[in-house]
Amino acid sequence: MVGVHALAEGATPPRARFLLCRPLGQEAVRSAAVFRVAGERLSREGIESLRFDYHGTGDSLGDEADQSLDDWVHDTLIAHELVATDDVPVHWFGMGLGAVIALRAALLARRPPRHLVLWEPVLNGAQYLDALLEGHRTELAMMFAQPWDQLVRQAKVAEPTLPGDVLGFTFGARLVDELRALPDFNVLPALRRGLQVTCATRGDRPNPLAAHTGLAALRLHTVEHPTDWMSSQAMGTAIAPPDIPRVLLSSLN
Repeated sequence: MVGVHALAEGATPPRARFLLCRPLGQEAVRSAAVFRVAGERLSREGIESLRFDYHGTGDSLGDEADQSLDDWVHDTLIAHELVATDDVPVHWFGMGLGAVIALRAALLARRPPRHLVLWEPVLNGAQYLDALLEGHRTELAMMFAQPWDQLVRQAKVAEPTLPGDVLGFTFGARLVDELRALPDFNVLPALRRGLQVTCATRGDRPNPLAAHTGLAALRLHTVEHPTDWMSSQAMGTAIAPPDIPRVLLSSLN
């Protein structure tokens, strides 16, 4: 796997270490600046970070079509072992599908992270797959400046399918089957394991964790600047929401 290890400025040993778990596909491409900015800000605050590409994604080796959530959970555990080498506390940040991978990996880690920051996690696998297909249609309709149904009638495009190539990335059968079977997002097993969890969700959508607001180990955050990271319009935004570094730093307290 390929990763970027950002050292802590002026802190030996560092105050903490962060493992940064990226989302998938176009969301990873369009949120790349978020992870770069987060790493730089953490470094200035005396905190090390490691951001990395799972196998078959980004610059890491592997065939996209052969990947799965289980494989990426394993990748995350390997990356964690690189940073969990001493008594310095390790925290994890996961975004989108990366938040789901981080949550699953945290339940298996031999030395689990102290705090999970889960940013706009995928809440339902089937709905995520539908969003990918709809995002594919929307991007092509924008590119041709014509409604999708009209493009199909003119045979300029074909309906996207999963497994298959969607939004410029290949989603293999293993991954699609895992996503279809993905249970609703649930942080309670992580809390029972003794982890601190911060979960950031959009304010314009129902919060699935609202019923757990009384739990001391769980913090809820409303995303100040929600962005559709599947859309190419995300490339025209500031693309580094300022509340992300703030929430990462607040997890140290």
